[in-house]
Amino acid sequence: MKEFEGYDTMMAEYYNATPALVLPLSSWEFYGEHNWLLNNFKNDLDSLSKITKKWDFEDVYHNELVHKKSVIVITNTDLKIVFATRNIEKMSGYSPDEVIGNSPKMFQGKETDQSTSQTIREAVNRQEPFEVSIVNYKKDNSTYLCHIKGFPVLNKRGKLINYIAFEQAA
Repeated sequence: MKEFEGYDTMMAEYYNATPALVLPLSSWEFYGEHNWLLNNFKNDLDSLSKITKKWDFEDVYHNELVHKKSVIVITNTDLKIVFATRNIEKMSGYSPDEVIGNSPKMFQGKETDQSTSQTIREAVNRQEPFEVSIVNYKKDNSTYLCHIKGFPVLNKRGKLINYIAFEQAA
């Protein structure tokens, strides 16, 4: 053990002279979670930029995703979900893979206000933007109030190709 005394002394002097705070190993959990979130944002933004290449739509999703941390859901003209950002799982309990191919009605249940649902349907039929708050259901059947801003998306020729919704738990 005597051979390590010099090393221990040298390391103690080094750490005492170092102005940086040495973080405990458990702090890496926070870093890892933050890094995971940033990576998800980057992947979602990359996917969105590929999807929206042919859209005649302002690039507002970057602000909604990164700064407002909105969930972004894109449906086709038949109102089947074709894309959802990864943060949908935190809000609803469903992963993006579980929602793709389904209708957004999968989040509705008995406490969902039918007049609000009708407002959404009418706006979609008229191809108009809408903004509502609606009671949605998570995967575990608990409810949450969801604020939705939805927009029809047209291609550069003016033809309807998708709908995009920015959602936040209210």
